[in-house]
Amino acid sequence: MKKEQQTLIIIVMALVGFIFIYLNLLWKPLNKQIAQTKKNISEKLDKLKEAKQLEEQLPKLQQDTQLLQLQIAELEKKLPKQPNVPELIKIISKEAQYYNLKILNLTVRDIDSSPKEFNEIPFSINFTTNYHNLAQFLTKIAQGSRIFAIKDLNLDYLPNPTEKNNYLSGSCIIFSYTLK
Repeated sequence: MKKEQQTLIIIVMALVGFIFIYLNLLWKPLNKQIAQTKKNISEKLDKLKEAKQLEEQLPKLQQDTQLLQLQIAELEKKLPKQPNVPELIKIISKEAQYYNLKILNLTVRDIDSSPKEFNEIPFSINFTTNYHNLAQFLTKIAQGSRIFAIKDLNLDYLPNPTEKNNYLSGSCIIFSYTLK
């Protein structure tokens, strides 16, 4: 081998060594950094896209929140946390008077606070009326501004010629509810 060939082989080996060192020590770390940067950019773009979608939904979510708050306020009127017995008696007597239901006796019983999510406030009521007025009264109580339930409805026929409109006597228990 001639000196020129040896020099050429050394130059080629040096060139191959330089390319190997350049690729392994300089190019690979740079490629790793580029790949990591691309990954970070991709993640940030995904987060940005998600944030833009949430931003577009924000007015609808605010509107839904306001609607839910109104519904909660309305439900709290129907099922308050504090038992206001005088108000409940007022509601029952007002509706009874409007529908010509003559209350003979209205008694507030002990509040039942058994392990439920709500308390029951029972009212025992004795009355006289007719069928239609009783049905209208019970319907109005059940569909009113508060939640009421009627249980143990007992009716008796009263043949009373002096009072034409009141030919039923009866009793029932009206329950009102409050949250615990």
